[in-house]
Amino acid sequence: MQTDSLIHNSSLQVASDLDAMATVVEWFDQFNCTPLPYQLWIEGQTGLIEGFTNVIRHAHKHLNSQTPVELAVQMTSEYLQIRIWDRGDIFNLEAALEKLSQKTSDRTFNPLDHEAHWGCIFFLKLRRDYAWTVSYTRELEDRNCLLLEKKLVSTSEL
Repeated sequence: MQTDSLIHNSSLQVASDLDAMATVVEWFDQFNCTPLPYQLWIEGQTGLIEGFTNVIRHAHKHLNSQTPVELAVQMTSEYLQIRIWDRGDIFNLEAALEKLSQKTSDRTFNPLDHEAHWGCIFFLKLRRDYAWTVSYTRELEDRNCLLLEKKLVSTSEL
């Protein structure tokens, strides 16, 4: 992403505690502004909440509650990017999404029967139905990064 078109950039670090959710949501409120359409902001906020919750409930469940969760959001004239870093074990999100994609294509699939996978179901929906890029990669320093990225539609593309 080019930084010359950077509109808004912010980062936050919180403890691995679901009680920090209010802080995370309040922090993300700063992105509810022009030129970001409200629908896209809601999609991003929901992805942020789901990603943060997954860190606490899965990636950091065996770690100290003071283990940091790092968050960053960048908005340019072209993209909204949300990054969430955790220090848990690596997780193959692509394999999980592929498996769920096959299951969800079955007409008898009921997401209510798959509570443990709601996060992946949501990320799959963001990717498939709302054109978000969703990836989870291992980085240096034994950190993982969940990247949620959405291309912003300019008025010239409408």
